[in-house]
Amino acid sequence: MADLESVASRVLEENMAVEPGESLLVVTDTDKRAIGHALFEAGDDLGLEAGVIETRPMERSGMEPPAYVSAAMAAADVVVCPTSASLTHTRAREDATDAGARVATMPGITEHMFSEGAITADYAEVERLTAALTERLTAADEARIESTTETLTVSLSGRDGIPSDGLITEPGESGNLPSGESYIAPVEGTAEGAIAFDGGLVGVGELDDPLVVRIESGSIESIEGPSTEEFRDALGDDECARRVAELGLGTNPAAEIIGTVLEDEKVYGTCHVAFGDNHGFGGTIECDSHLDGIVLEPEVYLDDELVVSGGDVVV
Repeated sequence: MADLESVASRVLEENMAVEPGESLLVVTDTDKRAIGHALFEAGDDLGLEAGVIETRPMERSGMEPPAYVSAAMAAADVVVCPTSASLTHTRAREDATDAGARVATMPGITEHMFSEGAITADYAEVERLTAALTERLTAADEARIESTTETLTVSLSGRDGIPSDGLITEPGESGNLPSGESYIAPVEGTAEGAIAFDGGLVGVGELDDPLVVRIESGSIESIEGPSTEEFRDALGDDECARRVAELGLGTNPAAEIIGTVLEDEKVYGTCHVAFGDNHGFGGTIECDSHLDGIVLEPEVYLDDELVVSGGDVVV
């Protein structure tokens, strides 16, 4: 396993394109302290004006951090967030990028993930694959996802695909690290059918048996499978958290299914569908929840063009 600080240096130099004299803020929590402080030390060694904020872990992904954290994020040139729960789909992240910060979020990152797997990818290849799928998502009016015997359709009309290729080098850019996905906010209220998650789920982890989620008018109607209660608990009581928010396609050949959605959703040839907040990437749903589920070998069609099949990207 690679040394944490050496990986942190590579991430800052290659993925974030930092320059001496820039301000770096590391936002972390008590569970991710080792990674957070490795990034701080690496930033300091690279000549950045480095600082770190450490809090208790947030209760759930999509929950807003304290106001002082949000303010600090918006004041930095570069923000890296190795945290237990995701800050990706928060107003704090959105305000920081609006202010010109380059923001990398690392929800659920582990020391193993920080040293091996998706983070070691050839990001030039990830960029190429991601760009191709993003172009198709933007051009499409409808997506169809076939998973085992289930089919889900969503409208993409008027929505733009977003690349998350792991290269966060320009002011106002953001993305996950490790990365490798093309994603989009489907038109709210248009999702119909069902999807069988068999890779992993936020709040559940890696799935031993499929979980079938049935959807009507863009919201979850029923859940079937051994992990039903765990997923219900993760959804909570907010009806907003049950709304279809995202369709994503994995483009990282080095990523593996490990039970942590940050890496699971990036696995090449998979797709994921998320429920909850999407206001930060082109949607209209705003709530303190964003829960992703992964399908391992879907058949994904964009306007009847097959783009993902049998674990491969076929565009």
